[in-house]
Amino acid sequence: MNLKKDALLLTLILTLCMLSCTPKTIPNGSPDVQGFTVKAVDSPLLSLTGPEIPETKNNVALLDVGEEALLLRIHLIRAARHSIAMQTIIWMNDETGRLLMHEMIRAAKRGVRVQLLIDHFVSEKHPEIAAFLATVHPNLSIKMYNPIVGPFSEHRINPSAVDKLTRLLSGFNKVNQRMHNKVFIVDDHVGITGGRNNQNAYYDQARGMNYRDRDILVTGPVVKELRQSFNAFWSFKYSIPLKSLVDINDVQIKTWTTPKDFAFHGMFGEMLADADNYHKIKALFSDHLHPVDHAYFIDDNPGKNEKKWLGRFMGAGKITMELARLVSEARDNIYINTPYLVLTDPAITLFKEIRKKHPDMNIRIATNSLAATDSWHCYALSFQQKQTMLQDLKFHIYEFKPLPGDMRTYMPGYDTLKARPFTPAEKREFGEARVEEDTSLQRPPHPGEPYMCLHAKTLVIDDEITFIGSYNLDPRSENLNTEVGLVVRDKGFAALVKNSIAKDMAPQNSWVIARNKYPLGLGAPNTILSDLSRILPLVDPWPLRYAGSYELNDNKTPLESDHDDFYDHYHYVGNFPDIPLDRSGKVIGTLITKTLFGFVKPLL
Repeated sequence: MNLKKDALLLTLILTLCMLSCTPKTIPNGSPDVQGFTVKAVDSPLLSLTGPEIPETKNNVALLDVGEEALLLRIHLIRAARHSIAMQTIIWMNDETGRLLMHEMIRAAKRGVRVQLLIDHFVSEKHPEIAAFLATVHPNLSIKMYNPIVGPFSEHRINPSAVDKLTRLLSGFNKVNQRMHNKVFIVDDHVGITGGRNNQNAYYDQARGMNYRDRDILVTGPVVKELRQSFNAFWSFKYSIPLKSLVDINDVQIKTWTTPKDFAFHGMFGEMLADADNYHKIKALFSDHLHPVDHAYFIDDNPGKNEKKWLGRFMGAGKITMELARLVSEARDNIYINTPYLVLTDPAITLFKEIRKKHPDMNIRIATNSLAATDSWHCYALSFQQKQTMLQDLKFHIYEFKPLPGDMRTYMPGYDTLKARPFTPAEKREFGEARVEEDTSLQRPPHPGEPYMCLHAKTLVIDDEITFIGSYNLDPRSENLNTEVGLVVRDKGFAALVKNSIAKDMAPQNSWVIARNKYPLGLGAPNTILSDLSRILPLVDPWPLRYAGSYELNDNKTPLESDHDDFYDHYHYVGNFPDIPLDRSGKVIGTLITKTLFGFVKPLL
């Protein structure tokens, strides 16, 4: 979750952390406000839930490519006959956010009941847009989860600074609890869950940072569990209708009626045509549905640890306990994708117990490098914990490169996106930057060039159990944010996902994190001093680190970081390789946060 931006001052880190009617039924095919008939498109996915497929069997497919994940969502919205339910923490007013809203409105106008549940903290808060969406059609219902409102802004989608401060001081515990769920359900028969929110960056549509993310498409009985979870959050006392957060009489309502009004800026042309193409959707998605032995949905309760006051920052939720149970039963190997790798004390204890029971357990983690991450604050604390992870827990850690060698398979439209003109928002961000004509990918990204940040939240255990969801390996997911995900027990699907994670760990895509070699026998004293520094209260001043980033040498074979010949095959590339010049503040922020602000770990 991207709650923090590089431009924030360090003093703002702590503040952000203390904060990070019955619908009218219209017959399908009725005319919309522009006078033409809108009909649901035929879908091979929805037909799969017919009588020819037994309702006792679940089918899943992996969604690894951002642009394809967006195409599927647009298709399913257009194919819906009865209902659409979407739950997300981020819905931005960019081209992708407006496209999804445009399609949702069209679905509502043809008689589909559309329910959108959006966390209030991170998403856009434009009063004139909120007023439009709150009144555009009775079939479209929007609720905001846990809105941050104070005594002077009960009816404001965008509360004042005074109200935000008042709410923080009076409700520190409640403000920090956010809904991180990502759920999408169509006609109660097809569901998607995983890591993607509603923003250009999640679907390979952004100049600058794009997320390497992962979703799972599912049909079958388990979709009912997704719907039950959504209903619980929809009816939760802190899920507030959008209408009650905007004073419609006090704003000039923005009116959007045509695609031009939604300002797509020339994007999505081919995708919008493909979304109606039955055979294209069948080839990309329904043909890849994999019947699985067993699948079940796991989720946190709305409000998560609601009655624990400050104890909420140390109180694990339902999904934490279930994932801990699954991991504790591992016997041979654990593969993990996580954007943020920040371990709490209970997590460290859990992995120590696993290591004690199974000394040869293969635990491999793909996470972000500082160059790729969207949160250097979280990376700073992960950086601080490297010695524990490598020495005590014996993790094999791989940090994702911002320009991975397999970029064009991760993002098939990379070259087209790189050549696309900046949108107005991107012009404001990047100015007159021009991406250099550089086909090499093993370098820092240029300003405005598409690059990747790992955002997938995935777990594969013993080549059989797979989890894909919204859960990060960090304190917020463990204790604060509500999370969801799908657990699948099936060897065939586990092999598919494990191969995808292993690709993220490949030498062309990630650096290996390994113990640093110091000359003249200084490694042992450095380890001791580093240990002492880490256990000091509040600060960690020792500058030399236990581990760094390593690159595979040309014409050498990959080895494990603990192999005797590792340093003959790899060379040291620093603690923070490939930081672009326009992001150099990440390094300073990371070092200062590591040194002085380790105590904020429960909030990050």
